[in-house]
Amino acid sequence: MSTKCPHCGAGLAPKDLKPGRYSPKCLKCQTAFVLHVQWATYPDAAAMAAAAARPEVAVKAADPNTTGMFTEPDAPSRPAARSVVVGGAKLNPNATGDFTEADGGGTGDFSPAAVADRTGEFTDPPHDGGATGDFTEAEAPGRARSPDDTGALATGDFTAAPGADGGNDDFSVGPKPVLTPKSKPKPMAAKSGDASEVYGDDAPARLGGYEVIKVLGKGGMGSVLLGRQISLDRKVALKVMHPKVAKNPGFVARFTREAYAAAQLTHHNVVQVYDIGEERGQHFFSMEFVNGQSLGDRLKEEGKLTPEAAVGFILQAARGLRYGHKQGMVHRDIKPDNLMVNDEGVVKVADLGLVKLSTGDLPAQAGALDDDDGGNSQLTRVGAVMGTPAYMAPEQGKDSGTVDQRADIYSLGCTLYVLITGKPPFEGKTAMEIITKHQTQAIVPPEVVVKRVPKALSAILLKMVAKKPEDRYATMDEVIVALEGFLGVERSGTFNPKEAQADELEKFCCQFNVRGKGKVKTLAALAFAALCGVGIVGAGVAGMPALAGGFLGLLVMAPLAYFVTHGVLTGNVVFTRARALVFGMGYFDWLMVVGGGLLFLATLFLFGLLWSWLGFAVAAVGLAAGLWYVADRAAAKGQAEPLNDARGLFRSMRLQGLDEEALRQFACKYAGPNWEPFYEGLFGYEAKLAARTYRKGETSEPWAKHGTWREPVVQALDARLEARRQARERKHLQKIEAKALEAEGVSKAEAKAKAAEMADGMVEQAAEVTEARKAGKDASVREMIAAAKERRRPKPGKNIAGKKLRSMGPKYFLNAVLGQRTRFLLGAAVFAAGLLWMNQNNLLSKDNNVLSKLTAFDFAGAGASLDKAAGKPLELFGLPDEVLKPVTGYPAPVVGFLLLLTGIVCLGWRPSLAALPGAALALLGPPLLRGAGVELPISPEAVCLLAGALLIIVGGWFLRS
Repeated sequence: MSTKCPHCGAGLAPKDLKPGRYSPKCLKCQTAFVLHVQWATYPDAAAMAAAAARPEVAVKAADPNTTGMFTEPDAPSRPAARSVVVGGAKLNPNATGDFTEADGGGTGDFSPAAVADRTGEFTDPPHDGGATGDFTEAEAPGRARSPDDTGALATGDFTAAPGADGGNDDFSVGPKPVLTPKSKPKPMAAKSGDASEVYGDDAPARLGGYEVIKVLGKGGMGSVLLGRQISLDRKVALKVMHPKVAKNPGFVARFTREAYAAAQLTHHNVVQVYDIGEERGQHFFSMEFVNGQSLGDRLKEEGKLTPEAAVGFILQAARGLRYGHKQGMVHRDIKPDNLMVNDEGVVKVADLGLVKLSTGDLPAQAGALDDDDGGNSQLTRVGAVMGTPAYMAPEQGKDSGTVDQRADIYSLGCTLYVLITGKPPFEGKTAMEIITKHQTQAIVPPEVVVKRVPKALSAILLKMVAKKPEDRYATMDEVIVALEGFLGVERSGTFNPKEAQADELEKFCCQFNVRGKGKVKTLAALAFAALCGVGIVGAGVAGMPALAGGFLGLLVMAPLAYFVTHGVLTGNVVFTRARALVFGMGYFDWLMVVGGGLLFLATLFLFGLLWSWLGFAVAAVGLAAGLWYVADRAAAKGQAEPLNDARGLFRSMRLQGLDEEALRQFACKYAGPNWEPFYEGLFGYEAKLAARTYRKGETSEPWAKHGTWREPVVQALDARLEARRQARERKHLQKIEAKALEAEGVSKAEAKAKAAEMADGMVEQAAEVTEARKAGKDASVREMIAAAKERRRPKPGKNIAGKKLRSMGPKYFLNAVLGQRTRFLLGAAVFAAGLLWMNQNNLLSKDNNVLSKLTAFDFAGAGASLDKAAGKPLELFGLPDEVLKPVTGYPAPVVGFLLLLTGIVCLGWRPSLAALPGAALALLGPPLLRGAGVELPISPEAVCLLAGALLIIVGGWFLRS
């Protein structure tokens, strides 16, 4: 609520007042006055409007563009605060909490002086181009308020003095308490600066795996932050739940379920939800950061758009909403600020499927908050009347919980109206005035406001904003057909581009490939490999084993150094996944890495190659950096121009109404036979894989596939990342749901079991959706969303969709017993034992180094040394020779190395079905062959080692997960 001092006229905005009688002091003149806070109710919106017109009740509403609850600050001359009923939902004047200065971006005069004279009127909150959230409160950019600032409402947090009636525990009218401010208002950073500028010293520097960069907005539900996902090195928008909301386990559980379900939605025109998480009691989820601006921002810059441009944007939004409607969602808050346009002209609908999935009343699901809010906080009643008055359908102003997709059609029509006319269909000083106009007054046709609006477009728009839902378009499909018809988009058959468009695209693709310098890198790689080969042979012939080993190390390390250098400086799909895998490793994984690294360095030291490898490692880094600078850096600069030209072409085609799928089909079919690298540069690696199905289905022309070596590597990395993500999500969902069930009185053991059942069902259903999408099938999450909304638990042994749930117990057991960690540890033990045996038999000494003889091509001498040591057993901790006999001999280090390799590369337990028998054959087979008396042209050790190695490598690769 807000009021003015009756003595000096200074604006005051106390928040969270309870019903009662108060005697606050003005922060400006320090004069006390009486303030009454009481209840009053009105049956519906019409009665509210009538009450607002009575002289004894002067009512002012909050910003008509503010999402969520609509509250009525007091008129300056009246002390009584009143609550109202909108569509049967009781609204309390204290529900919104803080009030801040309005930004000057709306209609009318909103300068500081004007705002001081018209408290209670609000403009659109500032909106960061990348913010994908609702609930951002208006902030005065670059200006800090003080308690005696009378240029606008002075905000503060007021409570009754200790011991006074009207405090937090006594809401009855009693003696006059003294109001004291909790704290002085803090300066707020609207769009820039780090998180501490808004949160103070307690601002989190990190949330889970995200680095917090700055605050994009804050409001009743929580805060919207700009963050960086460390593992993937990408910007995201983080929505952090308000601590008071997070105290309610039922609300948190429902919010988490619905956010998880929304994360399964993928569409070109919908902001993607990435992840959910919790860090030190702070619940958050991450979503796609749209690098661009909202249509609201664009409207403020340009005033209004041309009809064709406006329809092009709205058509894209309609396609995203159609996708959501088919999944059983209604957005209920479509407006320019919730339609984001990225740098490539793609419109993305923000907040589809978040919290507002419910068709019921949220408080009944979420319950009340703690006593500090008296049950009246906006935070607990977000779903009572949801939407933005300037864009709200008439039926939504009465009850937002029962509206269907036609309410979104109305709101989208109002958004189109403001884009082409520069102002919303209805304006007013109060939210209820605007809501009432939507319900009772006819909309002025847009061609009356702007003469150049075609009558055909005006007819479409007026049907979208018909008062009665049955008079509007029935579905968003019908809206899309009408808008495409206005733009002249062909709907029959496949898209047939103009010849000039196809020629332009092929030219851009040719320029991109020519400037890629792929041949230069290929020739450089072949020359480098040849040089290393010559170095190894020459050093070996010259009797310089350390130098030969150094060239061998250079041959191994230079590609790895280039991979890391290119990934860090330029980025590529393999490096991105490898980076995510590394940053997500657990303690045991890091222990394996450190242990394996130390074992490798010890091996180099024993073979006398440590210092040569370290020296050549520096050379490898230098060569990698030089290749990147000469080839990749120049290629990236040269390829940027055709990519930007192509993006400009696609941007214009989107504005002409071309569907994103049709546009991408056009890109892959008309770019020529070498379209893949160009397409990947435009849309990404995953989009390129999906586009191959377009190409196969539409044309028989052959084309050159690009970078196919990456595909099995990416699949292996994705499998590991997906397994890790599912385990994390299952644990998080179970924890949140168990807390909610315990709060409802369910025993701890039963709550844990039911929560585990629900978490398993949701994760299993999400996995099925992901697999269907990868296979190119339609992936529906309608059932999952409905189950999340209704808190529907799956039947025993079934997932949410009713399909049989795969039991994860046996898989977890087999991974624990036969997984990659087992192979890694076993391989490390066998490899170390083999090295120890070689060292005990002087096979690593300077005079009798087997590796030196091999590099000098003295195979006979190396064989003689090995045969001489073959009969000498390994001595270790006094163990009997029979126990150590399997790891006695040169096959042991080779087998150990191969097992280590499968422990790193091959995931899951299935590779152990080949790797362990192969290791047993190589280590235990020679005595059996000798005992059988079989005569062979080579030694039994060599025969068994070759057979075992083949089984380990080939079998492990084909059985990998």
